Amino acid sequence: MATIKDIAQLAEVSIATVSRILNFDETLSVTEETRQRVLQAAEQLHYKRKSKKTKQPIKAKIGIVQWRKINQELSDLYYLQVQYGAEDRANGFGMTTEILTLEQLLDLKSVDLNGLILVGKFDLTEVELLKQLKVPLVFVDQSLLAQGFDSVCSDYETPIEVIIDYYRQHQIEDIGMLIGQEATLREQKIVRDPRLITFTNYLKSLNLFNPNFVFKGAYTPESGFKLMSDAIQKLGDQLPHGFIIGSDAMAVGALKALAQHEIAVPDRVNIVSFDDVAIAKFTTPALSTIHSQTELMGRKAVSLLKKQIEDPKHKHTPQLTVYATEFIKRESSF
Repeated sequence: MATIKDIAQLAEVSIATVSRILNFDETLSVTEETRQRVLQAAEQLHYKRKSKKTKQPIKAKIGIVQWRKINQELSDLYYLQVQYGAEDRANGFGMTTEILTLEQLLDLKSVDLNGLILVGKFDLTEVELLKQLKVPLVFVDQSLLAQGFDSVCSDYETPIEVIIDYYRQHQIEDIGMLIGQEATLREQKIVRDPRLITFTNYLKSLNLFNPNFVFKGAYTPESGFKLMSDAIQKLGDQLPHGFIIGSDAMAVGALKALAQHEIAVPDRVNIVSFDDVAIAKFTTPALSTIHSQTELMGRKAVSLLKKQIEDPKHKHTPQLTVYATEFIKRESSF
């Protein structure tokens, strides 16, 4: 009978890697080619997993709370993809879900829910109001570890440096940014975007930062179109040869503005955006973008919430999970 060791030898990977792939470990970072090689080796050797005693589905109802209104979500699918991942994992656990906006939730004095996943950005006043609901909470896309909450985030600082280094390797040193500005719901506090901070600091360290190359708006196609149009008008021949754009939705608008002004992408202007939502593959040209593990983030949030729900008397140690991103090279950059 084949063992994990046999599969590891055939696939030329470690025993630990085989074990984690065969157990569908979401935290394992391997290439798709490696994953397929392991699965094919297991099939070739007729490997059979030992059956485990399965737990009964957890009978719980959880709320998935979006911080923005549905019309805003539809213009930028990042948070909806997190939601879909959460719903899928909850369904797998036998949980039921209810989708709420923050406005709806804060209007309630109590909730008939076993726990909440909060997707988006929340100020400390909102967090205090959420604590009063007295149910387990997990935050996605914002670290509230310091406040004692499980949090799931995406690494957005590293890819900024990766993109800048990529541009410089292609002899592009005039680099601009189109970035959205977001505000919390109740107090309308501007959320600091770590990408803009990293962009500014890293380019300053290289003596390449130009504040005139930074344009701020919203994470929508309309805003991307306006910001790029403004950049073209204001900068003229000094328009940067490389742009980092805060979301694929913004990049769609930016591409339209460049096309209207007959500015070639990538021959004259290179673009790399963020999130890798479905539309990124179908723009003209197709967008180079930073792929975020949005579905994994949603799934992980449910797993963390499930632990809190199943063992409410256990002393909870908050956990921060940060997922790496991936640079997807397409046609909008060299």
